[in-house]
Amino acid sequence: MIVIPAIDIMDGKCVRLLKGRFDSPTSYSKDPMAMARAFEDEGITNLHLVDLDGAREGKPSNLATLRDIAGKTSLKIDFGGGVRSPELIERVLESGADKVNLGTFLFSSPQLPGELAERFGTEKLIAAIDIDNGMVSLRGWQERSVIPAEKAFEDLLKQGWKYFSVTDISRDGTMQGADPEFYRPLAESFPEAKITGGGGVATVEDLIKLKSCGLYAAITGKAVFEGTLSLKDIAAINNK
Repeated sequence: MIVIPAIDIMDGKCVRLLKGRFDSPTSYSKDPMAMARAFEDEGITNLHLVDLDGAREGKPSNLATLRDIAGKTSLKIDFGGGVRSPELIERVLESGADKVNLGTFLFSSPQLPGELAERFGTEKLIAAIDIDNGMVSLRGWQERSVIPAEKAFEDLLKQGWKYFSVTDISRDGTMQGADPEFYRPLAESFPEAKITGGGGVATVEDLIKLKSCGLYAAITGKAVFEGTLSLKDIAAINNK
């Protein structure tokens, strides 16, 4: 399992939200570039970069930061936040992202996932399935859809998708500990899916629990900034 630290950007700062609420940001750093370099210096190879401004506004607002990090580090970046058209996918990839996370846009029509997979290839795309009480949430987690998470997996796998980023919204930003029983049924039901889990990770023990579920990767954000999970810990797990 790969452990991927996250940088969430709002108003130019590194922040974390509590359960996705934009009215409760906690700021940690005014310099996302410096944080990305610190990650790289500790042996981290992958970065989950979230444009919270873009998620809220419906179009990416921090592509300059993406270009800066991609151009000045060797980090493999998956980027998400407000990417809601094929043209924006192209812009994000041209700005240096290795993969693009798609949530709201992906669920705008039944045919769209297949069309995107054919146009961009599934190695460049990640289906961001953010789950609240079993249902997919959209528009920066501000809207709960009527799409069950399992149905979303089934439909996307049929259209060739491989990479999935799944967030347990109820625990995101809480540092209450990851819930392996949230992810285990998905991993067991869809073994062909490469699932990245996130939400509530606070310690190395949480990562060990997620690894036992058979996840492809795990994302951690607040725990790194709060200091309960060190970059050295992450690098050590990744090197095992």
